Amino acid sequence: MKKDVGPAYFLSDLHLGAYPDIEKTSIPMLMDFLDHVESRQAHLYIVGDLLDFWFEYRSVVPREPFALLARFKTMVENGCRVTYIAGNHDYWLGDFLRKDVGLATCSDLVDTTIDGKRFFISHGDGIATTGDLGYRVLKGILHSPITTAAFRMLHPDVGIGLARLFSRMSRRRSSRNNNHPDLEGFVRDRAEKGFDYVVLGHLHKPRLFNVGDTSCLVIGDWIDCFTYGLFSDGELTLNKWPEKA
Repeated sequence: MKKDVGPAYFLSDLHLGAYPDIEKTSIPMLMDFLDHVESRQAHLYIVGDLLDFWFEYRSVVPREPFALLARFKTMVENGCRVTYIAGNHDYWLGDFLRKDVGLATCSDLVDTTIDGKRFFISHGDGIATTGDLGYRVLKGILHSPITTAAFRMLHPDVGIGLARLFSRMSRRRSSRNNNHPDLEGFVRDRAEKGFDYVVLGHLHKPRLFNVGDTSCLVIGDWIDCFTYGLFSDGELTLNKWPEKA
């Protein structure tokens, strides 16, 4: 278990690259938000699906998020900590984000202590929706070394275009998915394992609630909601950006 000190910010589900019209507004808002996080020398947790697709070839990475990744690099160089937890759209993480940008990366979940409180932080796909057998099977296939090696054999322009098609299909499927996760039961299970806080992305609908003495934050997204989580001075809150909106 890792140990950390606050303040800590939680952000998820921007799906950058998927909604160009929205991003004309959301990306400048995001840059302002990152300025705010850096000014507080806080720890930023990106809880999955920052990008609608991410894949690293051996010598090529997607060019579209360059300005954002450069901003993250500057934040890290200025003393901020940024942890990137992979989501179901961006989980093909190699070592570029860690070595060249300076982010701490995690492909699954983070078990950490912040100011003495134990946090379970995960994107939430396949955890909060444990009844979706088809999704779990597909996730196993996409995570396999064989799939990764085969994808690398494609020209990047072809591979990235194909991945964006799959991302659009996944979003349409998610919008039709009537599988409502038992979040209360999931949080109750985490509470029995000693967690004080559970932080999830993926579900896109922001929510903050308690199950006994354990609090659960569903962060929301930066497509419709522009919400984020903040843990500061021993309190976890759900907030909207910009703060005065």
